Amino acid sequence: MKNTVISLLLLFVSSYSFAQEGLLPLDQEKNIYYADSGKPNLAKAEVYKKVQEWVIKTFGNYENAVAFEDSASGKLRVTSYVPLIHAKYGYVRFDLTIECQDNQYYAKITNLDGISAVHSPERLTYKENDQIKSKEVILKAETAKKRRSELEADLKLSKADNEGINTALYNLLAGLKQALI
Repeated sequence: MKNTVISLLLLFVSSYSFAQEGLLPLDQEKNIYYADSGKPNLAKAEVYKKVQEWVIKTFGNYENAVAFEDSASGKLRVTSYVPLIHAKYGYVRFDLTIECQDNQYYAKITNLDGISAVHSPERLTYKENDQIKSKEVILKAETAKKRRSELEADLKLSKADNEGINTALYNLLAGLKQALI
């Protein structure tokens, strides 16, 4: 009994650490959520102006990219796309909300949709992470070498797809941070 408990504990710990790669970040409600903040040494109006300049530089047409703006409150919401490296999607559509204050900004990316030329947009959810976790469990239980190598390749592709999304959106947030330095 003692060995079983220890084995289960080790299995849980190893699967938890293994599962951290290739996952999309989630908030408390299990929605995909990217966030960043910074403390530029600028007044609220200057931060807001630099954000507007970054939107034009990054997305081209300001009017098409900005879905909501309120300079008085310092809020701006961009709804746009970024290209990504993914087996199923060529782009991800998202909402980026930026809140500007004196010497500070906060940015969050929510409402992600995978965009493909061959099918309608699909909302990206926690299920992308659940698929990876279930593939990891199936892989650990597989004993046949050929099937195991197929499962490993499928798992690697799924993780790479999620990393493609992470890379595209973290790069977007990094570009914003760089513009506000």
